[in-house]
Amino acid sequence: MDTRSGGSGTERDGRGSGGTRARDRAQAAPGAVSPRGRATRARLLAEAQEVILASGGHLEVAAVARRAEVSAGLLYRYFGSKDGLVAAVVNTFYDGYDSEVFTTRLDTGASWPEREHDRIAREIDFLCDAPLGRMIVGRRLREPAAAHVDAERVARQIDIAARSIARGQADGELDASVDPRLAAAAVLGAFRELMAEALSGEGDPPRAAVLDAMWRVGSSLLLRPPAGPPPA
Repeated sequence: MDTRSGGSGTERDGRGSGGTRARDRAQAAPGAVSPRGRATRARLLAEAQEVILASGGHLEVAAVARRAEVSAGLLYRYFGSKDGLVAAVVNTFYDGYDSEVFTTRLDTGASWPEREHDRIAREIDFLCDAPLGRMIVGRRLREPAAAHVDAERVARQIDIAARSIARGQADGELDASVDPRLAAAAVLGAFRELMAEALSGEGDPPRAAVLDAMWRVGSSLLLRPPAGPPPA
């Protein structure tokens, strides 16, 4: 259905028929948590992601509405503004990112370095495989609202990484002379720059080489130095 048509269809500014307006209000009512409302919101987010991917990093509300076959007004009722829609897309990406990489339970019988090596490998795979990985971490998402959400979510990841480093230091597996939060910021900052470069091309980056480079950076900062004098 073309949302730009008149008559019984919906209009681009959201002022469709009375039935459409009533339906939009019911689906997007404040506090509504009906299965239908959740499904509609998820569908709008999925369509917004597809628009971003197809446009090379831009989002147009009208294009999302056309793809979802709803009024543009419905998107504003769910997300408040175009920036709200962009923020929701980026937050949804980070929810999956954190669940897959930062908050998942790894092998508790493994050492901290073993778990961290596995986590980095999972992180590289996630960002290479996620449709929005190249857009967000590769800095191709051109919407200003995305930068604010990105900064907030990276700060949360630094919090999680800092707690993990502090536990490794308390267990004697990591160099205790480094500040955990500064170390977390350094490691994650290096990783973001590394992945931005790795994802700058069109093909799949050399994942094993990326993992090796990142592991060298992180281990040189965090692992305890060997006993005895440094080599000549």
